[in-house]
Amino acid sequence: AKDPECIFHGPDMQTEPDSQFYWRAHEQRTTTGIWFYSTPFVRTFNGEKVAVVLMDTQGLFDPLSPPEINNAIFGLSVLLSSFQILNVQNRIQEDTLQQLDYFTQFAHSAISMFKATETGEDTTDAEEGEEGAGEEENANLGKHKFQNLQFLVRDWANFDDDTKVEENIKQTKNVLAETLAQNFNDAGQRDRITKSFENVGAYFLPHIGLKPTKKNWDGDLNDVDIGFKKMCSHFLSKIFDKEVVVKKDMVRGTNLDPSSLGYYITSFTEIFKDGKLPKAVSLVTAMTKATTLEAREKAIQKFKRIMDGTAGPEKPYVKQTVLNGTMTKAMEAARKEFKKIAAFGDQKQREEALDNVLDYLEEEGKRYDEANRNRVDKILQDSATLVLVAAVLFVVDFISDYTCDWWLDTCVQVSKLMKYIYTGFAIYIGTKVFFLYNDEGQIVMFKALGGLWAEASRLGIEYYHQYRKELGMDDILNLEAKEEEKKRPTHSRNPSSRRRSSIKADG
Repeated sequence: AKDPECIFHGPDMQTEPDSQFYWRAHEQRTTTGIWFYSTPFVRTFNGEKVAVVLMDTQGLFDPLSPPEINNAIFGLSVLLSSFQILNVQNRIQEDTLQQLDYFTQFAHSAISMFKATETGEDTTDAEEGEEGAGEEENANLGKHKFQNLQFLVRDWANFDDDTKVEENIKQTKNVLAETLAQNFNDAGQRDRITKSFENVGAYFLPHIGLKPTKKNWDGDLNDVDIGFKKMCSHFLSKIFDKEVVVKKDMVRGTNLDPSSLGYYITSFTEIFKDGKLPKAVSLVTAMTKATTLEAREKAIQKFKRIMDGTAGPEKPYVKQTVLNGTMTKAMEAARKEFKKIAAFGDQKQREEALDNVLDYLEEEGKRYDEANRNRVDKILQDSATLVLVAAVLFVVDFISDYTCDWWLDTCVQVSKLMKYIYTGFAIYIGTKVFFLYNDEGQIVMFKALGGLWAEASRLGIEYYHQYRKELGMDDILNLEAKEEEKKRPTHSRNPSSRRRSSIKADG
């Protein structure tokens, strides 16, 4: 897969294609809600291919949207992202930290409820604590962490030289630590934020330059300040190449594959669709739905992987007892896989989902059984060549009994050799048929013999035509036919001419 050639493609929102992000220098907002870039960036990270999906949201404090919508959009973006970038101007402000703290407390409350369902604990206290985390949620902050949080501070005016990237990074290294250390009268919000994420960092960008801020700017990168371009390039290289963060399941901590991420996006978007921050219990329902959908897919994959190893599309017929044993093993493996992934959430919801998966796998098992039965006629097909050779040797031996055995000793010896060969073949094939009858029954045996006869006949016809072609028999017959045609009288080759001549003569 190739990376997209362009992300930001001009300010004209009326004519630009929907697959790209828009930009414009204007006091009015451009991004509303949440936008996903249409093409993922494929990267190789730790030897594996990783798809980086770029997501853009409207401002955290968008004045044109009600606060509850801003909260919902921010909350959804935190839930979905592995690398959350908060774009702030000039400095990290107190209201940004408050908003971040508010949602992380809410999310931890929901996660505590979600995990409590595994042991059947009462989740009433957690639900009542949506407006602020209780003591239990505070104690769990270090256990259920989001991934990376990055403050991207733009228009930073304190660099000595905007173009010296390494010096600028060193210069701002302690700014975030100093900001988070100022925890007076913050009711512990800074401490909760740092405990809620695996990594909290900050990156600072100088001003982009004056021309790009004008409404008539046409996107010419030559107008962008050189210091901004250097710092921005370093930042993009960092997050897209050097520090790729793979999205993890919030509870289990396992990496999500593309299909699992899709379940999370669908489930979480559903509970945020009314534009409000949902109740914690609604988030628990969404998390349960996402994990059960993921568990369903993984369980089905596990079942099919085991079944394909024994009775897949390219596999030969297997004994019914072997197929039944494999199916039992695959069902149990699928059940364990489902329970391993769907370990949390509403018990009733998980049990219903598991029952649905097992019902689906029962139907899949019937399809494997039917496909295996359709291979019965191919059980003995690998012996078709032996049958054909034995038949030819038998016919040749029979003919030699009346043509040369009575007067030529060489024919006698050859006949004996042929008899040993086709008798051995017959014993071998007969033994296979006997065991097939003993193991699978009369019906399977006759179907297999029918398939053997059909395959041997097909091979015989194929070899016959190939033999004729190699000897040039078709050419000889065609030549003889042409010679015969030439020998025929002219009137016999043209009946219409003969009739015309007869008419003239009669006239």
